[in-house]
Amino acid sequence: MREIGVALLGFGNVGQGAWRILTAHAEDIQRRLGVPVRVRHVLVRDASRARAEAGVAGLLTTDVGAVLADPSVHVVVELVGGVEQAASYVSAAIRARKQVVTANKALLSARGEALFAEAAAAGVDLAFEGAVCGGVPVIRTLREALASDRVQAVSGVVNGTTNFILDAMGAGGSSYAEALARAQVLGFAEADPTLDVSGMDAAQKICLLAQLAFGARVDPSRVHVEGITRLEPVDFALGRELGFALKLVATARRVDGALDVRVHPAYVPVSAPLAQVRGGFNAVQVECAALGPLLLSGQGAGGMPTGAAVVSDIMDVSRNLLSHASGRLPALCAPFLQDVPLRPMGAWRGRHCLRFTVQDAPGVLARIAGVLAEKEISIASIVQRPAQGEGPAQIVVLTHDAGDAAVAAAVGWIDQLATTRARIQVIRVEGGTGPV
Repeated sequence: MREIGVALLGFGNVGQGAWRILTAHAEDIQRRLGVPVRVRHVLVRDASRARAEAGVAGLLTTDVGAVLADPSVHVVVELVGGVEQAASYVSAAIRARKQVVTANKALLSARGEALFAEAAAAGVDLAFEGAVCGGVPVIRTLREALASDRVQAVSGVVNGTTNFILDAMGAGGSSYAEALARAQVLGFAEADPTLDVSGMDAAQKICLLAQLAFGARVDPSRVHVEGITRLEPVDFALGRELGFALKLVATARRVDGALDVRVHPAYVPVSAPLAQVRGGFNAVQVECAALGPLLLSGQGAGGMPTGAAVVSDIMDVSRNLLSHASGRLPALCAPFLQDVPLRPMGAWRGRHCLRFTVQDAPGVLARIAGVLAEKEISIASIVQRPAQGEGPAQIVVLTHDAGDAAVAAAVGWIDQLATTRARIQVIRVEGGTGPV
């Protein structure tokens, strides 16, 4: 084989990033592979629209059938996004015996196991480094570098949009709406940010990481997911007073033969690595039986970082193709994937920070403390903020380790009290012992 032919399906930010890297780094790529990599086709919706990238105009096409039928195409890169159309393209590429690269986490969450099974049966690779954490090489690390170890836990900040918003709220005191608007203006958030701010994007990513780390089927629809839309500037201020940073944390952990998989806002000690993750960056912590703790961090989104991950996958599947070693890594399907029970959120034990907005009246704190005691929730510290004028008072309780189900029951009871003026804010504490 004298060269590797590539087809890019989609030419948005990531497609353009991959194109720029493939053209700018062409000599280095050829030296490392031993053969050149050439883009043969670029599938777009409108081939008549002018593109700024030099040299791409003659490669544009709207005919996916012609692309997949071209024998000079060895690697198909799916970058169209979404699920249905992307799934049909990937499946057709596999049937045509093409190596496949994708950066589409939504596709892999919805159809991943079936597509991996198709690829395994056809003897081709389906690579997806760019689907999780952009340019951070967490997929390759779990699949290869840690293949000899037993991963105990994977956790991290895996959504750059929410991390940017939380940074803006924490550092500048912006409201959620103000921080979101700024993120949209700067290109860190989509016009419809629901997938990000609801926590579902992070859930899709942590489920993929859990499948790799534990060889377990994990469906995002079955895990506990909370977003960031209820957070307020006061939550960040209180966190700073207590020695915490506030992050949207995704976690997958082995616990007594089951998996604890969840996504929710959490306080982490300011000394913890995740507290230092800023703006649109991502970070993933991996805990291993032999290696111990490992931290991977970098830009979690954007055309160039994700494009770099895509090109790395192109090179990886090309090496396999050149050495006739496709399928050497386990695919995310049976027999590698097994059914493992998921631990219910109520079984989690840890510290909780509870913010009560209440009527400023005698006996309110005593009643709250009484309900917590009835549910066997031990109080580590209490901060009281008196009412301003005729407004409500705030009581902040940091608990010792307590069961999540017990805390939920106590909060549900206290929420119904006549002295409660707003829905109680519950933020869990993650990442070590931290301050008390």
